[in-house]
Amino acid sequence: MKKFRVLNGVVLLSSMLLLLTACSGGETKKAADKKPDTAQNSKVELSIDGGEYIIPDGETVDDETGFLALNIKLKNKSDEKLEISSADFSLYGEDGEKVSSEHVYDSKGNFKVMSSESLSEDKSFTEPLVFEVDKDAKYELHYKPTYYSEDEKDEGVELKLNTKKYTDHTKAVEELVNQYVTTVFYDSDDKEESKLKLSNDLTQERKAFKEDGINLLKKGFTNYDASNEEVGKIITQIQASNREKAQVTYRFKEFFPETAAIYVRPEVVLLQKADKDAIVKQFVDENKGKYSDYASAQRDAEKYLIQELPTRIKEVAIDTPADMNGEGYRIDLEKKDGKWEINSANESQNYTFKSLKSSFRGGLNE
Repeated sequence: MKKFRVLNGVVLLSSMLLLLTACSGGETKKAADKKPDTAQNSKVELSIDGGEYIIPDGETVDDETGFLALNIKLKNKSDEKLEISSADFSLYGEDGEKVSSEHVYDSKGNFKVMSSESLSEDKSFTEPLVFEVDKDAKYELHYKPTYYSEDEKDEGVELKLNTKKYTDHTKAVEELVNQYVTTVFYDSDDKEESKLKLSNDLTQERKAFKEDGINLLKKGFTNYDASNEEVGKIITQIQASNREKAQVTYRFKEFFPETAAIYVRPEVVLLQKADKDAIVKQFVDENKGKYSDYASAQRDAEKYLIQELPTRIKEVAIDTPADMNGEGYRIDLEKKDGKWEINSANESQNYTFKSLKSSFRGGLNE
């Protein structure tokens, strides 16, 4: 029995050692499988300080391919100044195909890719480079100087990367624009939540949009002094009809880490499509011989039109505004303190946004 117990203890100890060895080997393998985030030689240290997908002006992307903006960090480890150029960097796919960087910039002048840099000893810089890639693929980023010293060729460094780890925020920002349309233009609380946030005061802009619509519509009636409540029913019905049947499509003109421009193309209810002549004719037919003066007839006709318009608006089919080009209205956004802001300022240079507001209030112009 004593021998058995001792032997059993030895077997148990051996099993534990084997288990520990296996676990240790697994951790070692896992550590070995982990891709390094830096690469270096005697002269430089190369790393990637984050990145995300962008959309350069004039380019189209899909779910499989995109333009990846990588923040390239390079440190000079040598004791001499280095001349760095964007041409020194290339991506190589698993098939060995070379991908050169793209020369892109945003329309606001906030995003600039790496060009040429003079890097002093023991100094570093971080600047973006953009590559067109597959969004779920493995690449190698190569740095190799395009110039050579007199005595020997400079050796390069290689850094592995997986494009799947980088974020594409375009859909989330599109959701923010749709959230703005839903809240402000449709007067609705039924909005999709986004992982990103708008800095616009939607409550205030929603209120101002409706008030502006009422004031603009009141100016169209010159004979009857309509109340805000009477005209407000028309604006409310335009918003309700748009909420029910309007169709809006979005397409990015450009998208960068700090700025974006998106085309909003609405098909909406337009007041000009409501058959106002039919309403006036109905009033005339119902009141023949009733009026002895023209002014009173005009006043009451306008009052009748205001009362009947909400019902007629329900019957109006959606359409695209006449002043809109095929792409839609351009909307500009900017990222500030971690939140995106839609440029909704009532400024002359922001005329496309003013036209967008006009379309969603039935074509009423400011």
